[in-house]
Amino acid sequence: MNSAVSKYAVWLAAAAFLAAGLISPSTASAKKLNVVTATTDLAALAQEVGGDRINVESIAKGYQDPHFVEAKPSFLLKLRQADLLIVVGLQLEIGWLPPLITQSGNSRIQVGANGYLDASQFAEILEIPQGSITRAMGDVHPLGNPHYWLDPDNGRRVAKGIAAKLGETDPEKPTTTHCRTLPSTSG
Repeated sequence: MNSAVSKYAVWLAAAAFLAAGLISPSTASAKKLNVVTATTDLAALAQEVGGDRINVESIAKGYQDPHFVEAKPSFLLKLRQADLLIVVGLQLEIGWLPPLITQSGNSRIQVGANGYLDASQFAEILEIPQGSITRAMGDVHPLGNPHYWLDPDNGRRVAKGIAAKLGETDPEKPTTTHCRTLPSTSG
């Protein structure tokens, strides 16, 4: 019986030693930031900028109209675990995302919090309507065309904004370690 107990103690000690090595401070500091984006286009930009330092998930899929996304409970789980939420802005997600942000209970990603990024602030916005605007006018975007990311120069601006935000969100790693070199768009 003593030999069985001593073998068990040796195995237990070995397992504890192994676990201690796997959960070292260097492993803990290698935690990736969880980034959630409203669209797959923003997810692609964030992944390109953040590389292997971040995990990225998009709420709206590429085949969905980002104006009208049917909210699902799984979106709340993504948002609860997010360190950073990147939205298109210009009220593109107004019909579905604000209630999800509120219901997520994640204080990091609430509008105005450090983990909330409206990517439209970095873009040159076109087609801003002038004068009185009503819903009777059809699909009019009162703050301008929210499809700004289709312009390569705006994509570059947004990518730089994402890099800066990643640096703010993860102060242990400077912005430059998050940002990959972006190709020039000038001819």
